[in-house]
Amino acid sequence: MPEELDECSFKTVRTENLGYCPNKDVVGGVKADIFYIPMDQLQTVTKPVVTVDTPYAESITLTALTPAVDKGFKKITLVIDENELKSNLVGNKGNMKDQAQFDGMLGNFIPKNIGFSKRHKNTPMCYVIVDSTGQKWVVLDAYMTKADATTAKKYEESSGIAFNVIANSSLYAFNGEIVVTPDV
Repeated sequence: MPEELDECSFKTVRTENLGYCPNKDVVGGVKADIFYIPMDQLQTVTKPVVTVDTPYAESITLTALTPAVDKGFKKITLVIDENELKSNLVGNKGNMKDQAQFDGMLGNFIPKNIGFSKRHKNTPMCYVIVDSTGQKWVVLDAYMTKADATTAKKYEESSGIAFNVIANSSLYAFNGEIVVTPDV
């Protein structure tokens, strides 16, 4: 009779080769436009069903990200080369947890931008960040943990808001369309 394995066994955990081609360009950074929507305005977020046979990439890919009726994503245009997306592991050895983090720079010290950080400092948000390769990444249930607005000291320095959002959950990939709704 074969040995019965419980669901917590590492004997059946999936493994895959993770190749790297040194002749392929590997670029960093994110695109200037990102998208956001409050979590309460999302009708559907379909996370992957992960089994022992689910490939690594599919295990982090959302299959649906649908706004509620009459709601939709909004766009933020960021200062180029001042933004970074991170997928972190936090916690203690043997009890690690996922954390997604995005650091962005919203250009210009203007009332609309200051109002955004004031209005959404405690709003759980969904952010969709597009990296330099065009891959869409989703940070769910993200909270703003920093929003430092500055006029800058010198003419040639960037004024604006350096903000940070963190989600105590996985970073997800998304291959669907993001439709931006116009302001009313």
